[in-house]
Amino acid sequence: MRREQIDFSKGHSWSQQRLADEAGLTAPIIGKIERGQQAQLDGEILHGLARAFQLTSFERREFFAMASDVTDEEIVRSELDHEKVFAQVWALLDSLRAPAFLMDPFADLIGVNQALLAFHDMSTAHLKATQTTDTGVNNMALLLAPDARFRQLLGQSWHRIALANTTQWRAMTLRYRHTPRFQQIFSILSTYPEFQMFWAAGHDDERGDDDYSRLRSYTYTHGSHGPVGYTVFTTTSLSAYGEFYLSTFVPQDRITDALFHELADKNRGALALMPWPNSDLQ
Repeated sequence: MRREQIDFSKGHSWSQQRLADEAGLTAPIIGKIERGQQAQLDGEILHGLARAFQLTSFERREFFAMASDVTDEEIVRSELDHEKVFAQVWALLDSLRAPAFLMDPFADLIGVNQALLAFHDMSTAHLKATQTTDTGVNNMALLLAPDARFRQLLGQSWHRIALANTTQWRAMTLRYRHTPRFQQIFSILSTYPEFQMFWAAGHDDERGDDDYSRLRSYTYTHGSHGPVGYTVFTTTSLSAYGEFYLSTFVPQDRITDALFHELADKNRGALALMPWPNSDLQ
């Protein structure tokens, strides 16, 4: 996380001394933390680091959870039937009469319903082809890729939606920044023109968008379906293999409601895209 902070006057990442100054600590303490020699971090140290990194409330929750050194498997009750929980969420995805998708903390798409594909004018063949790429079927890559169809479909709202998704992704992935899967996706996204700007915008505490849920209601002219208005509601399910997130588009007006019902009537069922649990989360 220190390396994500850029000292623009010098053109490189923060030094340990710069982070120490920003967090109200000393460089030797920062060095011990990074080398794993000081694993127990008290509240004062954690709050100092959170302030220095300008973490949002959601990121702070993940940051403090990560610092506790407790794994997902230890957090979730051992008697919880993870397969049963997943089956229930999948059944809901399969039955929803609105566009919806299911993803893991990397934003890898576990599955989508057919109404979502119809809404975004995406074919199953396109998604199947994406499975063989380095990003796989990843929501961030599908949204931010320079040639992504979303740019045309979402029109002037693409920028706001892309920023909201990047802000959410920063919080979702915070506990998994050390994994090869995160580093692979981040490396690819960093080659996309706007990604670094969106990523850095999440650190801007002057924007006031601390709660990314406030960014999830949209009204715009869709490239294929005309004027639409909906709110994206995301529910989180816990498991010993990390969270999985079910996001549903809830219509805000009668026109969008009629559109979603029409799409659901003509395009039923859910499509599996990525395996769950993701081995990179274990």
